[in-house]
Amino acid sequence: MITRRPAFLAVLLCVLLGTACKKPAPQPGKPAAAGPQVRATVVTLKTTLQPGDKTFTRTLVIAGKRARNTGEQDVWHFYDTEANTITFVDDVAKTFRTEPLASIARQRRTSLARSLPSHYPELTLKRTGKKRSIQNVTAEQSVIEAGAYKRELWLADHPAIPRTLFALMHAAEGPVGPLAPMMKDADEALLNTRGFPLLDHAEIAFGRQKMMVERSVVSIGQQEVGESVLAVPKGYRDVTPKPAGAKKRP
Repeated sequence: MITRRPAFLAVLLCVLLGTACKKPAPQPGKPAAAGPQVRATVVTLKTTLQPGDKTFTRTLVIAGKRARNTGEQDVWHFYDTEANTITFVDDVAKTFRTEPLASIARQRRTSLARSLPSHYPELTLKRTGKKRSIQNVTAEQSVIEAGAYKRELWLADHPAIPRTLFALMHAAEGPVGPLAPMMKDADEALLNTRGFPLLDHAEIAFGRQKMMVERSVVSIGQQEVGESVLAVPKGYRDVTPKPAGAKKRP
């Protein structure tokens, strides 16, 4: 049985939701930049944290097959939804590396295969069949649940959002902490998800209170953004692991 201590539950919620519990980066009013512009889809995400009624917004910029979460800082990601790769860009070390989703998935499976004390439950993801209209499309509910923890994902195929983007975003956040193996089955389902959560609500009850994280898509529109928003900065070193036996360029 899961203990109901608030500190324990706070750690659990953050482990299971990844970046939702991280301090957000300062967000510019528009994800634009000087220089050449490109037409892009901009998805605005609003995150609400309870208790405390804290809210912040982030944007996803999607241009063609490439996408980026502009709310990330220090280390951020490009998602190639055609090649199914993730590029990790480190602004501190000024490096970048590109890895395929299949390789990252194998690493996650190894990490999540660690032993877990028997009194901790494993979470599974189930499709409930419930549907609702969000952002003018039909979203279907999937639920991850165990004990006092419950997470609802309202997934939809939105024409403006690539079907594999959410799986790539989930894979980019490595499983961490001793409780991560709880997510083994649910993690596999999320890595194979097709569609994007237009509403993502998670909560854990303790006593008469609830810890809650809710992320919702509040707008989807078109605007001009700088090409540099969707490019690795010039001068950054490529540290992508080379295949075994590959020859270095002279």
